[in-house]
Amino acid sequence: MKNKSTKENISVIVSFIVVVGFIGLAVYILMNKTEKVDPLKGINTGEVKIDESKAKQEEQPSTSQNKMDQNARILSGFTPVSKVSSLEKIDTVVGSGQEAKASDTVSVQYTGAVASTGVIFQSSKDFGTDPVTFALSGVIKGWTDGIPGMKVGGTRRLVIPAEMAYGANPPQGSGIPANADLVFDVELVAIK
Repeated sequence: MKNKSTKENISVIVSFIVVVGFIGLAVYILMNKTEKVDPLKGINTGEVKIDESKAKQEEQPSTSQNKMDQNARILSGFTPVSKVSSLEKIDTVVGSGQEAKASDTVSVQYTGAVASTGVIFQSSKDFGTDPVTFALSGVIKGWTDGIPGMKVGGTRRLVIPAEMAYGANPPQGSGIPANADLVFDVELVAIK
């Protein structure tokens, strides 16, 4: 009888070790999961699904400047520039709502591209139809200085020198080269 009890105890212990091993493996995999880096630090996009049909609307056929990647999306209506010396704010649609201040939290739709190529690295529309919301104090200087003065309902193109963007340290995996000047089309949806 003692022999049977010992075998049952060993079975329980082995089962326990196997279960703990699987749990440990699952935790290890989750902890080491590669995360996508959002180049607009401070923007909370939440958990949303990508709407491919909306993302494709931002695309234009590849240009000769982008022969290396035939699948790259090009920012509509933007002519690439080799160097941006200062922040440019170009209102393409002047809004009629409340005006944004530097201390505000805003909700926007945006599309960002590398200024030298026009290649889009990210669009809020890639995350769904809801705008993204963030404090202007928590993003790159080009946005902190470029959004105030916009009115709700307006669209502004920000052409940003590298030192007001990410400089030599762009977010890993963002598709933004080091020391890249950037361009963003930003639609101000709401001020929180």
